[in-house]
Amino acid sequence: MATFLLQLAEGRDAVIEADVAGRTDAGEVVLERVDDLGRCERLHTYRAEAVTAVFRRAPVDGGGYGWLPQPADGSWWCY
Repeated sequence: MATFLLQLAEGRDAVIEADVAGRTDAGEVVLERVDDLGRCERLHTYRAEAVTAVFRRAPVDGGGYGWLPQPADGSWWCY
């Protein structure tokens, strides 16, 4: 499971644990969990205008963990 930080347009941050995060062609940010059989279950969908930035907590150069920014536009998936 990965940890994602979403900066929301309303001025607060949301920290969410999910197996998968992505941005759809329409710009929506989706967070999903994968069950033992590999089936995805959508945990939450954020409208494109509701999210200003997405970060994934991951190892960084030099050791330790940090927040890695995800692309601000276009479609993408990260695990």
